[in-house]
Amino acid sequence: MRTLLKSGPAMALALLFSISSSVVHAQEKAKIELLLDRSPAPGNAIGYVNVPALNKLMKDAGFSPAASSAVSEVWFLADLEIATLRPKWEAGYAVLNAPVDAKKLAERLGGYVDNVVDHDVVHAPNQTYFVPGDEHPERLGILRPTDRSLLAGWLTPVIDVKYTPFLSAHAKQPESYLSFMMAIDLANVLSPIPLTTRLTGLESLKSNSPESVAGTLASIQGCSLIVGRRSLNECIAKFEFSKSPASLKLIAPELLAEILQRNGTGAPEVKQWEVSVDGNSLSLKGPITQSSLSGLMGIFSLQSQAQQAAARASLSEQSEEQRIAYESKHYFDEVNSIIEHTRDHKSQTAGAMAKWSDQRARQIDELGTLNVDPDMVQYGTNVAELLRGNALSVRQTNIDAGKVKASQSLDTGYYNDGYGYYNTNSTTDYQRVTSAIAQGNAYGNYREALNQIDKLTAAMRRDMTQKFKMQF
Repeated sequence: MRTLLKSGPAMALALLFSISSSVVHAQEKAKIELLLDRSPAPGNAIGYVNVPALNKLMKDAGFSPAASSAVSEVWFLADLEIATLRPKWEAGYAVLNAPVDAKKLAERLGGYVDNVVDHDVVHAPNQTYFVPGDEHPERLGILRPTDRSLLAGWLTPVIDVKYTPFLSAHAKQPESYLSFMMAIDLANVLSPIPLTTRLTGLESLKSNSPESVAGTLASIQGCSLIVGRRSLNECIAKFEFSKSPASLKLIAPELLAEILQRNGTGAPEVKQWEVSVDGNSLSLKGPITQSSLSGLMGIFSLQSQAQQAAARASLSEQSEEQRIAYESKHYFDEVNSIIEHTRDHKSQTAGAMAKWSDQRARQIDELGTLNVDPDMVQYGTNVAELLRGNALSVRQTNIDAGKVKASQSLDTGYYNDGYGYYNTNSTTDYQRVTSAIAQGNAYGNYREALNQIDKLTAAMRRDMTQKFKMQF
């Protein structure tokens, strides 16, 4: 190095830049690209979360933190069921503030230590494998569900999965400017024929042919969403097609908002996003709300699993009563965080409300209950049942309203005693009223469910505070 410095500062800087670039590339390769290189089975979705950066953006925007500070990074690969947005399996890594011991983690989670292809792994009761790092002690590997052969294939890859250029390109993105990233491979997923039927009647397509729009949408290769590190206003959703999407540019925000709304995942803010088209790519850029971001992050569970593992691994030695008190308090806080996210969600449709409530109920179901007071577990079960019951009630209300509107569409007027009679109220008027009534009933049921949850929460807080002599 001394000789190199003597030969000139320019050459020294060039070499230092080359070395640093190699190091950065190696670090990036060890993240999302590593998951593709060691994929246990073909996947179609990847993601990355930088917790400190995202928490800062949430705080700057006046929102509650997105995740526990015990986890700094999470990156994952999944096989996502597109119709339901539920992963068939998930595999990934989390960077914790402190390394975890397999035996201690298994004890705290109520699981056991197994050995799979010469790796000590923790089998947790909630269908999760945890793999403490060897070369990188701060890393914790996570795989769901607990399929032992899938885990073995991940730890010692035996298949060479050929990923599409879309997913491979997004896996190579440097994480240094990302707070959150998600990319989904959609090649050959959509057919233009059924898609045409589903698009018919959309308000955003009043001046467009559903057949033409369906033909373009069916050529989609993938979609991605990125949140940078400067502001939640810098969210970019990108859609890549095999043909030009230029014909969608004028209607893209309204079309995307309406499709999301129909699927029960309302994100009304996208209507205000800026649109650009570059070749076969269409991008939308604008601010993202807390509820929309929370909904996207809630699709995958590895981050929440990493947070639970980090919290339990960091516990000091405690008596049984102290452990139950701590675990009960932690469980109570987790349930209340989910309740607040439910309350903060601003659904534009009853369907979106039902889907959101159902997702939050599933989150409560997945919380760990080891060493949690039985009354507290019952509280969590009751909250989940109220949320799930609300979702079922809303869906039934929508079904009933659909039957009424179908009947109304047949009533356009009638003739009586030879005299013509025309119904001055159009079918659209009647159906609009029916929809408004259904929406009102749905929100009434939603508010009643939250009211009951608030009463349960207040009573549980009093009981647990008195029982364990600590503030819940």
